[in-house]
Amino acid sequence: MLTAPDILRDTDWDRTFHAYGSAADAPEKLAALLQDGPDALSKGMDYFHSAILHQGSVCPATPPAALFVAALLDDLVQGRWEPKGADDAEERRLALLNTLRDVAEAATVDEPDAELAELARLSEAERREVLDAVLADDEVWEEPALEALMWQVLIDLRAAAPTLLDAVRPLLTHTEPATRQRAVEAVSAIACLGRLEVDLSGAVGLVESRDEKAAIVLALGEQGHDVSEYLVHDDPAIRACAALAPSRKDDPAATRALVAALADPQEADRWFTVSPARFRGRVRFTLVHALADRSVPADAERLLPVFRTMAALATPLTAEADCAPLLRLAFPREEDGGAWTGTPSDVQRAYLAALVGNDDLWTGTVANFSVTLWWLGLPMGREGLRALVEG
Repeated sequence: MLTAPDILRDTDWDRTFHAYGSAADAPEKLAALLQDGPDALSKGMDYFHSAILHQGSVCPATPPAALFVAALLDDLVQGRWEPKGADDAEERRLALLNTLRDVAEAATVDEPDAELAELARLSEAERREVLDAVLADDEVWEEPALEALMWQVLIDLRAAAPTLLDAVRPLLTHTEPATRQRAVEAVSAIACLGRLEVDLSGAVGLVESRDEKAAIVLALGEQGHDVSEYLVHDDPAIRACAALAPSRKDDPAATRALVAALADPQEADRWFTVSPARFRGRVRFTLVHALADRSVPADAERLLPVFRTMAALATPLTAEADCAPLLRLAFPREEDGGAWTGTPSDVQRAYLAALVGNDDLWTGTVANFSVTLWWLGLPMGREGLRALVEG
């Protein structure tokens, strides 16, 4: 594997671009990651996640930048580069692992190699033309040739997956539990990106906590392994993690595990010390989204108790994550795609009553949730919802 300085030096950054245009600034900005101190790490990571992986989207500069991060991690693991303190080294390992996981998740698509190649098909002249236009800051963002160039990014990252995996794999058996956990998550995401097989047995043998166990069960599920045995685990957190596996989407036992976990969503939020990366924000947000995703409008009545519990916890800041997933089930859009219209049923009134009854929910602006209410064809304010409840 090339070293991190090699990649910075040898990549033709002037002929690629990121979210803000030419990536000619990448060597200087990414070089911050080669320096000691938390400020340098923060600057390098801020640049990566704003320009190279802008809002979770990849760009032509992402593949070489990801390979740079992998090389930096490998240099750290192999002792070719050592930060001054142990705490700094741990912070860097975690930041680099999280970044590689984020890149892999952003670049993972279902299309087979042949289909990706067809989507990315461009003549060399077309490729130069669109690249020149982007670097010149011309308006080309809707050009089909640019879209093909972006598909090529996914091909390049899929091809880079084995190299990224090689950098992360040694950390599966690291002495620090947090590093092992983040390595498991990064390895799983990279394996999904490159359609690779990975062996997690080393990490399994070193598990010390619920956090690590949960991360491994989630990783096994992401990779398509049979995790049904964990649906009967003694720990409700492990049962819920097994239930999140894509292969368990149609499994009634998995659905029951999610419903059981959401009987006390505040307890679910306290499950982990180092929350697995699968849980964005509070744990209950992921659980209720998964439950809604594997349910249909006919399940709304059965899931009313869950909704009542979630609605009772909701605040202006959390209402969209807490309430919107199941509310969309209760008020499905019309067959032609239009918003719900008509007189609410008893079940629908019960859903709305749960929202109206929470005083805390209406103490401030529920901006995102208001948009959901509008999209569903419902009043955007408490009094309008109350009128529907009272009929």
